[in-house]
Amino acid sequence: MEESADKTWKIRHTRKLWMATVILTAALAALLAASFFLLPGRGQGPAGQKGQADYGTYQYQIAVISDETDTSFWKDVYQGAVEAGAGYGAYVEQVGDGLAEPFSMEDAINIAIYEHVDGILLRAAEGERTRAMIDKACSHGIPVITMQKDVPSSRRQGFVGINDYFLGQEYGRRVLKIADKNTRLVTVLFPGASFNETSRSWFKLGIGNTVQQEAIRLDFQIIWDDRGLNNAEDVIHDMAEGHMEQPDILICLDEVLTQSASQLIRDRGLSGSIRIIGSYVSDAILNGIEQGYIDSAITIDPEAMGRMSMDALMTYRRYHMVSYYTEVDTMLVDRASAPQYRREHRDEEDADSGQ
Repeated sequence: MEESADKTWKIRHTRKLWMATVILTAALAALLAASFFLLPGRGQGPAGQKGQADYGTYQYQIAVISDETDTSFWKDVYQGAVEAGAGYGAYVEQVGDGLAEPFSMEDAINIAIYEHVDGILLRAAEGERTRAMIDKACSHGIPVITMQKDVPSSRRQGFVGINDYFLGQEYGRRVLKIADKNTRLVTVLFPGASFNETSRSWFKLGIGNTVQQEAIRLDFQIIWDDRGLNNAEDVIHDMAEGHMEQPDILICLDEVLTQSASQLIRDRGLSGSIRIIGSYVSDAILNGIEQGYIDSAITIDPEAMGRMSMDALMTYRRYHMVSYYTEVDTMLVDRASAPQYRREHRDEEDADSGQ
């Protein structure tokens, strides 16, 4: 049921309390009592940015839930959501931010439900349990917008991101752009945590339909992450040592894989023979592009995705309807466009800091 328009929630900033509650995670009641939003009337939150002590009141509280909060990409997504939320009078907080042991997605959604948040922006994980938790939140009247990865079989209200088939096409077009007569093998490294079987299938179809040349073969490898450790180094080592066929072009589908693969290939002196097409543009990736160790990166504007996700959520709250799928544009950054990209983003950072 829609709350009255004049309802004002005072939301207290609770990062320190997050640290205290981790001790009590074994007891669900204690966990929920501590919560990620305090609701005495209903709480207060910092109106200023970057830890300032001034406080303001908010009409809405929004939970951002993701299992990749430590990457530059998701920090920028969150920042975009925060900036857009300010225009709606919404307090936006990442569930579990700052904890040494982050909450599971199930626990994070349960906390958001317990706190009666006004909406959830969710970077969905793989599995039936995620679908069930989205449906649980929706059954409690909490709208859910999925970001980057979708769960179309769930009751979520909308999805903001890029279709994996279209993403495969984007990478395929870049492969055709840089391939020459000697290009025989393109290897794709899928981050297992963010590309489930369905996502991989659509990506393969997109890139396969674009690179329709018998001379170029496609090989797909899944990189599995285990508490921060993954098998990327083993895969690159096997390429370098000849234990598996060395590709002419290597596609890395997240920020961490792009940076680690670039470093490993550079250390082994293979930068001249393996061209890397990466994902996202961090400072390290941009440096690699400018120095020639990375051919290019295909990215979406993460802050735009955060803003668009917040817009979709608030549109649903206002009109009880929203676009089923909102596409975020992709951007190619190569050596030619890297200086302009750096200038534009430096200007944005200067504007945000008030310089």
